[in-house]
Amino acid sequence: MLDIVRANKKGILSWLIVLGIVVVFAINFGPGSLSKGGAGCGGAPAYAARVNGKSISAADFERQYENLLRFYQQQAGEGFTRELAAQLGLGRQALGVLVDRELALQEARRRGVVVTDREVSEAVHQMPAFQENGQFRYETYLEAVRANYGSPGNFEAAVRDDLLYQKILGALVETVKVPATEVRAQWAASADRAALQFVRFPVSAAQAEVKVSDADAKAFADKEGARVEAFYKENADRYDQKARVHVRHVLARVAPGASADEEAAARKKIDEAAARVKKGEDFGKVAAALSDDPNTKDRGGDLGFVSEGLADAAFAKAALALKAGEVSDPVRTPAGWHLIRAEEVAPARQVTLEAARLDIARELLARDRAQALAREKAQAALDAARKGKALGEQFPPAGKGKQVTLGGTVLAAEETGPFGAGSPVVPRIGAAPELAQAALAAKAGQVLPKVFDTPSGPVIAAVELRESPDPAKFEAERAGIEARLQGMKAEQVRRAWLEELRGKARIEENVALLGATQPAAPQP
Repeated sequence: MLDIVRANKKGILSWLIVLGIVVVFAINFGPGSLSKGGAGCGGAPAYAARVNGKSISAADFERQYENLLRFYQQQAGEGFTRELAAQLGLGRQALGVLVDRELALQEARRRGVVVTDREVSEAVHQMPAFQENGQFRYETYLEAVRANYGSPGNFEAAVRDDLLYQKILGALVETVKVPATEVRAQWAASADRAALQFVRFPVSAAQAEVKVSDADAKAFADKEGARVEAFYKENADRYDQKARVHVRHVLARVAPGASADEEAAARKKIDEAAARVKKGEDFGKVAAALSDDPNTKDRGGDLGFVSEGLADAAFAKAALALKAGEVSDPVRTPAGWHLIRAEEVAPARQVTLEAARLDIARELLARDRAQALAREKAQAALDAARKGKALGEQFPPAGKGKQVTLGGTVLAAEETGPFGAGSPVVPRIGAAPELAQAALAAKAGQVLPKVFDTPSGPVIAAVELRESPDPAKFEAERAGIEARLQGMKAEQVRRAWLEELRGKARIEENVALLGATQPAAPQP
């Protein structure tokens, strides 16, 4: 199942670089951005990693993880679930992007690369978020950065880092050259194109039709003990969970460097919130009325679950000391003053291998049976297609005929659009090098001869389009091909450079935070 990550890794790294660069420009996500799982607390999130002593926040990690998840879902379709993302280690990929960025920034500073005040000012003035009718509006800028970054100084420091990151990467790109012979060879490969009509049989959908009895699970556990134990070790964070508490909070923000009067005003606001709650007013309504956390106030201050290591230390200590229904005293964190209410308390628990054995066996067996069922359905449809019943006829889109479902999921024929010989990734399907190779070996109108395995489930396909290279088109397409090759070579240089920096760095990862991206262990 790791094939999709391995095959896509080189292709998406350039996208990830851009994503890292524009993090600061997403004004909706400054300090104060909160994790749905409690990774942050009103602007003071726990660290995700420390790179040579410099911390990367949990809020930045969560944002990177969500963006990477959305990217894979766009590439592989809805079958790329959070469960599959967890199995493929998407959390570690997201953290790797942020660590690499911090390493690059530190190296740029060591080399004396600088970003001038003028460059920062020009970048800020060009941001669409701060413009109205094509003109920079200082009031809009001031309001946005104060709400999300505490002060213009904090925001401009983040912009400076992003510009510095672009500069150091740009210096690497300038060293890359692409031979003309390589450009022509790549053009020939990309001009050799195919397009498919396909039907996917998602394993996740097939699982809804699979039943596993207690006796089945026990028999599987007895027979496949080594596999069960391996799963337990690979998913250790699911079975050794810290105490967690589901909380709501009210935040009275205190900006960095605030005056004594501003500090006192924030404390007074929290005391007012505490008094209203003590009189019996609903905590959620108080949070909606008073909280300075724009990410949670519309949800009544709901932060989800927090635990030690996944929230600011003072916030986590106060939250974990509460019983369900209790409200804390005012708590001070770097973000300001908080009032916290515990909604639900989940005590720490460690599930032994023996206790988890049957649940793991049930999960593995259900997955095996779902894969077998999906493949069986795919093979039957392929047999019908090879006898002349087109995929679109067997699996019509909504409103065009009788719908076919698998586990409640509608199966319908889709189209990939054109793709070239140089990529193992098939549009709308994902990493499927064997399928891509078969498509390029076939003719238009031909049903491909077998069921192909993909990360989200079996796929069958027929060739809709087949094109061969036309030498007359080379000159018109040469520049684009050269640019893509230069980008790929630049990425190789960047990776080698970062690997060298990693080898010299002190990198400490927050294992608990990475574990939060894993599926929860089943209750014993």
